Amino acid sequence: MSSQTTAAELDSRELLRRLRARRWWIASSILFFAAAAAVAAFIMTPAYESRVILVPAHNERGGGLKSALGQLGGLTALAGFSLKEGDDETNEALGVLKSRQFTGAFINDKGLVRKFFAKKWNAATNAWKGPPDKWPTPGKAYEYFDERVRVVTIDKKTGLVTVAIVWKDRVEAAEWANELVARLNAEMRARAISRTRSNIAYLQGEVKSADYVEIRDAINRLIETQIRDEMVASATPEFAFRIVDKAVAADKDEPVRPQKLLMIAGGGALGLLLAALPAFFASGSRSRGARSKADPT
Repeated sequence: MSSQTTAAELDSRELLRRLRARRWWIASSILFFAAAAAVAAFIMTPAYESRVILVPAHNERGGGLKSALGQLGGLTALAGFSLKEGDDETNEALGVLKSRQFTGAFINDKGLVRKFFAKKWNAATNAWKGPPDKWPTPGKAYEYFDERVRVVTIDKKTGLVTVAIVWKDRVEAAEWANELVARLNAEMRARAISRTRSNIAYLQGEVKSADYVEIRDAINRLIETQIRDEMVASATPEFAFRIVDKAVAADKDEPVRPQKLLMIAGGGALGLLLAALPAFFASGSRSRGARSKADPT
């Protein structure tokens, strides 16, 4: 048996001896921190999650337009027409969903700033507490909502999009999730209608100045396609996303946080660590001292 192996065994025995000597202190520490975590878990305000599951609704909306644009070549580039693939349409809609303008309008319309920063709001005076420079700003409200309330995920395999709201009021969480999706569809539908109307106005001007019958016919077909797209957008409430599963209020006994068992286990682990650390340090110091004596060089 080498000297290194013997030293390691001695170190382990010394550590076990010190841990055994502190066993009651370690047990007390584990119980104390686990109990403290349990108290914290039970007094924390629970938060609930509601989810809307969506599927992109672009599908075949661009088929006729692509065919018509293919006949016009440079005219379409001059007009500023662009064809978005399905993924591009989805990414644009998700970008709008997470944008400050769209999110800020939702926060303002629902009066969420007071809910997010309730401790800073004085209901008696109907005003914010403290000096104006300490009042919550629209930027802070957006960050709170984007980082702590709204969660957007995309399943790369299925293409499904999940919009989740995590909030202390389970009914409000479901309402907000459903309303966000409804507002997003309305916003993307309005943008599509505005875009097609602008395209139609431009094309109607171009058809008057076209020199050849073939070009006028192609432009007229493109105008017809744009009119059709405008009608489709006007008649399609679920324009950007179709709802696969609508958000419903979570059960009262199923909050997403706090995770009580996890918090209690974490508290116990912290108690064990704090109580055992002195034994590890003492054992390590003694081991280093012994090696120094054995090897003075």
